[in-house]
Amino acid sequence: MLSHHERVELDKIERWFETSDPELAAALRRGKPARSAALLTAFAILLDVAACGLLVAGIAASSPALTVCALFAAAGGVAAHVARRRG
Repeated sequence: MLSHHERVELDKIERWFETSDPELAAALRRGKPARSAALLTAFAILLDVAACGLLVAGIAASSPALTVCALFAAAGGVAAHVARRRG
């Protein structure tokens, strides 16, 4: 149980959040953390570039290990793109 002073301070903080960052306030109300779309997009592009680079290196070096790593990176890129679309 909070004291009267603590409740007043908490209400001030809540109002400040709602005015300064309404998206964060809505995410906190829903109970889900807000995702950064830019971060997820950058991660998806990074995985795409890594998959392409690993695939080229795997083919050039005739290395099955690099080719398998390229497939994992590509799968991660697909998952990141799907998550970005849903978010």
